[in-house]
Amino acid sequence: MGNYIISGILGLTTTAAIFAPLSAHAEAKIYKVVSGYESIRFDTEALEELKSLGLSLASVQNTAVPAPGYTFGIRNVPSPVGNDYTFSYDEITQEFITLSGTVDFTGSIFFNVDTDKLNLPAQLELGNLSVEPAVDFNVKDTVTTGLPIFFLVPTAPINVDLNNQAVKLKFEAFITQEFSDFFVNAGASKPITGLKLADVQGDRTITQVPESSTTLALLIAASSALAMRKRHRAK
Repeated sequence: MGNYIISGILGLTTTAAIFAPLSAHAEAKIYKVVSGYESIRFDTEALEELKSLGLSLASVQNTAVPAPGYTFGIRNVPSPVGNDYTFSYDEITQEFITLSGTVDFTGSIFFNVDTDKLNLPAQLELGNLSVEPAVDFNVKDTVTTGLPIFFLVPTAPINVDLNNQAVKLKFEAFITQEFSDFFVNAGASKPITGLKLADVQGDRTITQVPESSTTLALLIAASSALAMRKRHRAK
């Protein structure tokens, strides 16, 4: 259990280091995600741990072809239906600033439940996942629990390819406190906060947002937020 918590703490630190808003530059432009998919490779040791506590991976509803080296794929909900994530990117400095919106996915993950160990239905569905990167990297299940079920920790710099209008991201997924509490309340013999569940790769297709007073305001807001945090630390 101690290792789970340590992993979570280190993960949150890494997230802040890579994704914290940086000062805006004149060269920075705003982009939005128009399509994409997530590729998932579950950690076998984590699955064994969950199975011992009463939760066994049954299947994943694939809605996309996973990237090479990954097992399952789930597709982004095409914008503007459920995906309105925007970010700014400076091609010269390579500063990547998350601005607003959500990234939403179709598809579900199904677990078989040992009802002798857990007070849950015989099958648990976690699906139609959603994350709001401007707030945090908690991935929320919107089908059954309504809870953030795992949080994402970046494992590599963001790869932005403006020539091909593409972004590639790599993460590790760790179980959240909220899902662990849900699990324990159902009868699990121990908490699982911080347990590494999977390796994840995000592939996104992007397009530039036309410049306007609104996009300029978003850039200024991101820069101001960073300045306020710096002043707070300096006190």
